[in-house]
Amino acid sequence: MKNIVAAVLAGVLSLSLTGCSVFQTLEGQTEDKPNEYSNVYELSSGKAYVWEHDGETDIRNDLSQDRVGDPVFFACPLGDINFKGDELSDIDQYPRSIWIPSDIDDQIPTVTSKNALIYISDTTVPEEIIFERFADYGYSIGVSNMEADGGGHYFITYAETDEDDYKYYVDMKSEAAQVTEFDTIARLYLDKVGGMEVNEDTVSDGGTVMNLEKDKSYICEFYTGTFYQDFKLKANIHSFGKLERFVCHDYEFLHANCIKIEIPDWFKSGYYFVQGVGLFRYVTDEDLLSYNGKAFDPGINWNDPIKQYDEYGVCIFDPSLDIDYEDIENISDPGLDESEIVIGASPEEEEETEGSEIDESSEGSTLDSDSN
Repeated sequence: MKNIVAAVLAGVLSLSLTGCSVFQTLEGQTEDKPNEYSNVYELSSGKAYVWEHDGETDIRNDLSQDRVGDPVFFACPLGDINFKGDELSDIDQYPRSIWIPSDIDDQIPTVTSKNALIYISDTTVPEEIIFERFADYGYSIGVSNMEADGGGHYFITYAETDEDDYKYYVDMKSEAAQVTEFDTIARLYLDKVGGMEVNEDTVSDGGTVMNLEKDKSYICEFYTGTFYQDFKLKANIHSFGKLERFVCHDYEFLHANCIKIEIPDWFKSGYYFVQGVGLFRYVTDEDLLSYNGKAFDPGINWNDPIKQYDEYGVCIFDPSLDIDYEDIENISDPGLDESEIVIGASPEEEEETEGSEIDESSEGSTLDSDSN
């Protein structure tokens, strides 16, 4: 007995000398919440889930029983988002991003025409269903939304208008969080990743570094002012950036503790953040034939825009608002040529295009007046 007590005391002393605490170690252990369930009564309020049951075609059969066995309900993960508190907002003061580590991105459930998306709330029935679509930019380091300066060098806004602007550009739960330890600077430049130049050919539309191997570590060359800082960062973040937003209203009561959210038939394959609570992957029947079933499939265009804009930035196609092609003549120039229709361009991008055209026109007028 004395030997046992002595061994325990020695172990505690050893932990103390190495800077570890038994109580801190135990207290620091957090058990991850499950993300899949077999019974609808195990699901939490304020969450969205995908029902998927091989061999079963009617969700009501699983809702009407206190079932056990294999899981059939899969939680839509929130991910690490840079818009906490504004999940349902349509104001884009900062770029909106979702970051999910590569070791858990396989938990993003897939919605098809053969399963169901459900939502649970013990307080309210939603008057509208918000679908915020996010573009898939694949695996990268935990840095998004980079911009190019006039010379084509890429940077993130570090502390330009606020001292913590960087939180909208860096996944603070990733290894990239270490680049936020600098003194206050306006911009943080990224010049190279693993020897590869960061330029327009290697940066995605979402301002992430492309062409990186999943889970591989790279030496990243950052610049604070003209001083370089090297960081070793792993490309283990599945990055998503806001693409478009839709407001829908169709759902179905199921005589249970959840509602079934109807997926519009005009949805394209992509990633959707529903009701501000979780992300799911939607695959159309056509793409389902080739989908590899994995967390990332480069063979499918996940970012094909649904909304369309004309050359003036006016939305000419938004099925959620019943704006269709046949309405073009009523809301735009009757002489608008099909070549002037811009697929998926934002009003801001269209304003920039329009501005450049005005500048060119002004230059032409100046030349004409000079020649006279």
